Amino acid sequence: MSGTWEFIKRHKGKIITGGLLVSGAAAYVLHVKERPKHSIHLNALGQHDLKLQARRHYVFDTNHRACDQSIVDIVPNLQTLVQRRFDIDSLIHKLKESANLQVQDKIEIWERVKVMSIARIVGVAYTYSLLTLALKAQISILAADICAQFEKPPQSWFESLKSQVEGYLGFDAAPSSELSADDRSIAASRNVFIQCIQYLTNTGAAKLLDVIEEATKSICCTMSLTDRVNQDNVRELLDAIDGKMFAMNSSFYSKLIAPLSEDERVSNDGVMKLLTRLVKSLESKKGRETMLSLVDFYLTAAVHKIPKEPQVLAKLLPSMPEVFHFISSDGFDSPLRNSLCSSDVHKFAMFVFKTL
Repeated sequence: MSGTWEFIKRHKGKIITGGLLVSGAAAYVLHVKERPKHSIHLNALGQHDLKLQARRHYVFDTNHRACDQSIVDIVPNLQTLVQRRFDIDSLIHKLKESANLQVQDKIEIWERVKVMSIARIVGVAYTYSLLTLALKAQISILAADICAQFEKPPQSWFESLKSQVEGYLGFDAAPSSELSADDRSIAASRNVFIQCIQYLTNTGAAKLLDVIEEATKSICCTMSLTDRVNQDNVRELLDAIDGKMFAMNSSFYSKLIAPLSEDERVSNDGVMKLLTRLVKSLESKKGRETMLSLVDFYLTAAVHKIPKEPQVLAKLLPSMPEVFHFISSDGFDSPLRNSLCSSDVHKFAMFVFKTL
């Protein structure tokens, strides 16, 4: 696994390979431990009388239900990142409390508020969508591997897999010495693979927000603080920024999650193979279409919170933090929760599960 450790060494401090539960794969096992009745069905996976299709559906559905909770658990970190990166609140506070500011200084601050207010919305739409896409692809890849193994299982395969993952999560499990060398290698590869989403949350998302800010600046310069705007105007603005972002090469987004070199893409290393499958899923036509659909979902939700009647933009901006908090929420019936029920997301996950 020399390729694995070279990859980690290059991104030291960006990818953490232990401790934090960040993916549906790990959440799935926790789900199994907390709900013993499911183990009855899982133990039946090795029985010849259980239809293969039923097995695959069970593994896929159970993994993705747990994956949804993992996404919900991670998004508060992204929300905080976006909020700090585009700190509107401190700028508005400065405008209210600094009575001696020169007119030109006030205008400059308002211009920054304008850009950041819009960038915040786009930032949530893209970071949340990319996280969802990445974790859904990741769990589909691992679920497909699980199915492939139990279709032609070695003796005691399921117990070996159970021990591997339970050991990773710190449950009572068989000592690693009882696993074969191949089992230990597979387990190690999967452990690193499921942690690599942290590259997005620690590094990739910040790079994405930088690009979003520049795209927002270039589009917002056409709109004056004194312009009267309504839902339609804001939607046009968001669509223009979205168009610039979507025009980015698909590899730009995949590298925010797994910045693989060309050599790493063709490596025989276990982790590199898994990461390459993840990258291919994100760069696929289906991945791009699903990303577009998810982003549009968040932007539409944001626009619905904008007043229908025209308002002077400068007067509208102080209320924009409310729009941000609405679309970035992880509460019941939030855009995030509803997006996870999207048929487009399900179709993408199934596409990765069946083809990659």
